[in-house]
Amino acid sequence: MGKQFYLTTPLYYVNGVPHVGHVYTTVIADAIAEFKRLQRLPVCALTGTDEHGLKIERAAREAGLTPQELADRYAAEFQRTWEEMELKFDAFIRTTEPRHTVAVTELARRIKEKGHIYLGEYSGNYCVSCEAYAPEGEKNCPDCGRPTEFMKEESYFFKLSAFQERLLRFYESHPDFVLPVSRMNEIVSFVRSGLKDVSISRTSFRWGIPLPDDPEHIFYVWFDALTGYLSGVGFGTDPAAFAERWPADVQLIGKDILRFHAVYWPAFLMAAGLEPPRHILVNGWWTVEGEKMSKSRGNFITARDLLSKFPPDYIKYFLLREIPIGGDGDFSWEAFVNRCNSDLANDFGNLVNRTLKMIENYSGGVIPEKGDDEGGDVELIRFSRETVELYKEQFDRLQINRALETVWELVAAVNRYLVANEPWALARESSKRTRLNTVLFNTAETIRLIAVMVSPVLRRGARAVLEQLGIGGEVDRLGPEDLKWGVLKPGTRLGKVDVVYPRLDLDLVHASDSPSEGRASLGEAPTGEGKPRIAIDDFAKIDMRVGRVISAERIPKSKKLLKLMVDIGDEVRQVVAGIGEAYSPESLTGRLVVLVANLQPVRLMGVESNGMIVAATVGDRPVLATFQEEVPPGARLK
Repeated sequence: MGKQFYLTTPLYYVNGVPHVGHVYTTVIADAIAEFKRLQRLPVCALTGTDEHGLKIERAAREAGLTPQELADRYAAEFQRTWEEMELKFDAFIRTTEPRHTVAVTELARRIKEKGHIYLGEYSGNYCVSCEAYAPEGEKNCPDCGRPTEFMKEESYFFKLSAFQERLLRFYESHPDFVLPVSRMNEIVSFVRSGLKDVSISRTSFRWGIPLPDDPEHIFYVWFDALTGYLSGVGFGTDPAAFAERWPADVQLIGKDILRFHAVYWPAFLMAAGLEPPRHILVNGWWTVEGEKMSKSRGNFITARDLLSKFPPDYIKYFLLREIPIGGDGDFSWEAFVNRCNSDLANDFGNLVNRTLKMIENYSGGVIPEKGDDEGGDVELIRFSRETVELYKEQFDRLQINRALETVWELVAAVNRYLVANEPWALARESSKRTRLNTVLFNTAETIRLIAVMVSPVLRRGARAVLEQLGIGGEVDRLGPEDLKWGVLKPGTRLGKVDVVYPRLDLDLVHASDSPSEGRASLGEAPTGEGKPRIAIDDFAKIDMRVGRVISAERIPKSKKLLKLMVDIGDEVRQVVAGIGEAYSPESLTGRLVVLVANLQPVRLMGVESNGMIVAATVGDRPVLATFQEEVPPGARLK
């Protein structure tokens, strides 16, 4: 068997439950692994838990548990979380496993045999939280800011200083070893400033792996934890499996542990005669509404918080789409809901639902036989193929947010294609049946391609779309051939058509956070609030109709106002709507809306408006009323 594509997450420290930062890194790893599987490459994706050290020993004591009991509890929570998130890993390593002890001992033996370990004494300020000594003279940890403790102890040292020039030569010959490049520059600068030998053992606690030749010493937690990337794939226990996987192709980390992975780790491996990993991919931190996550601030978002509110697809999409890997991100429930509603529910979900409903209504629920392609058809097919190639290139370069942006450009293009070709109008004329079939087929095939491209991230959604298209939802069987145009076969009967991505409601999200606040459910006015009740006869005076936006454009000198041309069945109305800060003109074209049709015309910014678009207000943001099923323009709301 050839070399497997091997990638890793950090081994997460078991001093707390998984939070949004853990989820983010793990979701990135899973998406990369799934993309490689889509290419039919052999993949090994590893995650796990780091379970030794002084911090765990103290935390266990405070909780009235043994360190092992504490580690077991948190390791199980990490495993359960990744399963519920539908993240697929081939290996899970715990640093308390016997195979890991074998690997740590073997790595140390190889390094010692080559003369790179010696006994000395260390004194300095130690950060228990980061399990690291602070630089000389620093009373607070430079990474976490917490106060340090002075410690003096006998220690075994690794001759890191001897690897300064070798590391610099390695960085020069592997300029993409650390990604993004800004982090690579940071590491090069750090190493050029000079390296000191690093302590790799402790005598101040007992919870860890003893050195075989001197059991009074416990392996330093970072020497221990880093070795997990080796032990999890057979180092010291299964040489054949290890040879298939090492070196790692991509190791994902947070920026707070960069030096350990980009300086100490390659030096340890070089000293042992092992090849360093090919890439260290560094992601940023998440703040919450502009502030650092903190339990004391009450803004600490756990994985359980996310999973209690949203299915995995929404979580994965937001985290991967919102920021480029390497940058910092800011999390807010409002941003989460708006992004998911805009991209998943409105753009993609609505496209899928209305297309398949039209195939049900106009083609008997069967993928139609297409006719000859015209100019717009040829352009859509060309753009679809170009999108696939660009998407693959961006994913290969680990630019996942850009890959998703590229796919959503195709979503917008096929929405424009539908509007331009008006299948609902073609369906009214029997002479245009062939043209209708061509438009429906091309739209359905583009949707299939989109579903395949998003499958590494949106596993549930891809499965649902493919099932509704009638071609099976077994996303694990998808391969490179599924990324080609023309896979969908005419005559294929659709599965059950249903909403793929229901819209999220921000009020309900907040209500689940604080039920005691007494927030109203969707569609309810809180007791004592709202407008006076009216009689049914008063309501009957309002003429509300379904409309389809056929064009939209911004009104000059206004941030909020858009000019819409809306088809309401028997006529096209010009309507001015103050939704320009929430919706782009492109996202509105082809969309169904609710129009109040019997209002007196008014002029806004010099533009006449003949009606009003119905929307809810969430905070200060308008959210358009719409439909989950295809409804003909002109239908009245009663």
